[in-house]
Amino acid sequence: MSLIRVARTAAAPLTHLFGAGEEPLVPDGEVSVSGAGPTGVVFAGTATPDNGAYTYQMPGQSLLQSIDVTWTATVGGTTVVEHDQVEIVGGFLFTLRQARDSDATLRDTVKYPTTDLVRVRTEVEQECEWICDQAWVPRYRRVVLDGTGTPDLVLPSGGDQWRAGVHMRGVRAVRAASIAARVGQDPVPLTPTQLQALAVRPDGSLRRVDGAVWTAGDGNVVLDYEYGADAPPADLVRAALTRLRDRLNFDKKQVPDRAVSFTIQDLGTYRLSLPDAYRTGLPEVDAAYARYSRRVSDSTGPGGRAAPASRTLDYNPQYHSIFHGGRR
Repeated sequence: MSLIRVARTAAAPLTHLFGAGEEPLVPDGEVSVSGAGPTGVVFAGTATPDNGAYTYQMPGQSLLQSIDVTWTATVGGTTVVEHDQVEIVGGFLFTLRQARDSDATLRDTVKYPTTDLVRVRTEVEQECEWICDQAWVPRYRRVVLDGTGTPDLVLPSGGDQWRAGVHMRGVRAVRAASIAARVGQDPVPLTPTQLQALAVRPDGSLRRVDGAVWTAGDGNVVLDYEYGADAPPADLVRAALTRLRDRLNFDKKQVPDRAVSFTIQDLGTYRLSLPDAYRTGLPEVDAAYARYSRRVSDSTGPGGRAAPASRTLDYNPQYHSIFHGGRR
């Protein structure tokens, strides 16, 4: 399965090669393709053979969303179903033209084909979002959460769901929300009026201000929302372009991958800046990312520890607590 990011409203060719091994599978006949978004099927058709692979021209999509693309073929009399993921986004950290114009060598389309630029751009974007804990262009996300029995939906504090909580701080619009009485039961969507009564708080929690609560339960709340900035700042774009060039030329470096230092005769020994989970190892890039990261930083860039939440602890008994003593 591959991830493909496509700009909103832009038509895009989707290409798929059947088979997970070294040798591709050859379908017996036609290959059908369909794409399902959060509200159902958004496109369907027949793919066209393309040098051993299959291509389908996906029509432009007006909504930010995640689309599961299903490719179905018959190989040797057996039905084979494979999937790709398409993310409809509101933009990119930088355009492909910006990428090629950032260095004259990247204008060589034979040495640096468009497919490589697109692939590495997605890699750089994902890394930047991971380090900064936020998206720099509009994106879509669906999360499944536990109802709290209170007006506040506090997002989880672990794993990818925690990152969803961080992304909620950049929420642009809550498109849909539904609540089930418990797992396995049909969820009830919130009405447009109820959606308008949702307030995103600075700490990333979601409050119902109409007096209603999020029914308590495990995995009984589903949220669909858009998040991210309108556009990335200029220094971040410059840093991301530097990272792109670094990743495109990673296998062309003369210094071994495991090296922590290297020596040049008559010039001395140089210690390398090393990458880790929240650093790229490129000082200029890490300095730019650190300006916007939500993580505790030092002079070399953001570290792995999240910054403290902004919510102030309130020790007054709450209405929905077991102790209803009122405010002090």
